Amino acid sequence: MKKLGSITHTSNRGRLILRSNQTPRYGTTVFTKNEKKFGTVSDVFGPTKEPYISIKVYAKNSKNLDDLVGETLYVESKTNKNWGRRTRRKK
Repeated sequence: MKKLGSITHTSNRGRLILRSNQTPRYGTTVFTKNEKKFGTVSDVFGPTKEPYISIKVYAKNSKNLDDLVGETLYVESKTNKNWGRRTRRKK
């Protein structure tokens, strides 16, 4: 697991906002420190070096989001550089 960042606050739309030093892809699954699926990346905004990440939390994890401020979230580390890219098939 690779550290994504720490939760800074909740949005008025029920999303968690965190600050990160990387830019994940939209839809990337986000995990807790216990490696449980927590939500997905729904938006990336702000400065490119330290963007803000908006996390859409899965329904089962959406209770008391304000209590999660300060927690660290993680993404799965991928070793393949072409992960997520479309490639052409050779005929």
